[in-house]
Amino acid sequence: MYKVLLVDDEPIIREGLQQMIAWERLDLHLTASCPNAVTALDSMMDDMPDILLTDIRLPGMTGLELIQRAMALHPMLQSVVISGYDTFQYAQQALKYGVIEYLLKPFSQEELEQALLRACHIIDKERKRVLYLYNERRQRVQALVDSFLSLMKSEAGTGQLKKQVEALVSTVEDPSLLQETLIAVVTKCMGSGQTEWGMNVITDAMRSRSSLEELIARTLLRLRKEGSADRSTDFVQQMVNYTNLHYADEALSLQYIADKVVYMNADYIGREFTRAVGQKFSSYLLATRMEHAKLLMRKDPSLHSYEIAERVGLGENPHYFSQLFRKYTGVTPKDYRRTLDEPYADFP
Repeated sequence: MYKVLLVDDEPIIREGLQQMIAWERLDLHLTASCPNAVTALDSMMDDMPDILLTDIRLPGMTGLELIQRAMALHPMLQSVVISGYDTFQYAQQALKYGVIEYLLKPFSQEELEQALLRACHIIDKERKRVLYLYNERRQRVQALVDSFLSLMKSEAGTGQLKKQVEALVSTVEDPSLLQETLIAVVTKCMGSGQTEWGMNVITDAMRSRSSLEELIARTLLRLRKEGSADRSTDFVQQMVNYTNLHYADEALSLQYIADKVVYMNADYIGREFTRAVGQKFSSYLLATRMEHAKLLMRKDPSLHSYEIAERVGLGENPHYFSQLFRKYTGVTPKDYRRTLDEPYADFP
């Protein structure tokens, strides 16, 4: 099954395309049909498509800008442009952003289906490549986990344990493998949300690369002291903590966390996150970013909107930032700044 997101500002076009495509026959599923880029990006935060089918002329943010931002969220995304404008500049930009098909309106059902099938074929090849790399990486991490757990269960003294950790770490060139291994060891032994110190270790592993060797040794010693009860991983708490630390990452989305942080199915963790936290992941991420944006405005009123947008993970796009800020607070950034100048104002 391949997920498709449709974006066009004309309702008649959207409805026509929904009727034109033989979704089930092509093994496609329409995740959403959006009138503009902002609602499309909002949809992507919770349900990332495999294929983006978009017009170029959209209100607020062009289809090409949407593709650029969407690719930052999901590099494997395949994009198909539908446009009524036969201009070399648009086609050239589309090629630059990795668009696989540029269809001029009006186009036939066969042309559109062939474009979508081509996208599916590219996705299949990429999925096989990623699966191979993922399995290879998981095997490497598992081998390291087994080695570290063996060291933890040994009777080696503190000094000897540190030397053994140093020798093992020296064989690993990629620090991210060590970070992933440490997180796996802690969550396997303690559960990432079961103990405060366990969560702190995970946080430190995500932040620090230079002191991993010492951190691993210290963690193994503490695990040895506190026991190794088999507890389930609180991945929702891990998602919350990661989001609080990395909200400024433009690539952050539910799919990113599923692929890079908790290594679980995105649909499943999305449902569990909503159940546990009481709101969708996209809403939590928006709230986190907007609260930090408000804090930046209070600390430094001279900051421009594009600077704030970049610092909270929205790229250098003040218009997009303003739309999200108003959606969250009910006022524009300009109006919010004005309240900062008013004494005794109640901040929204």
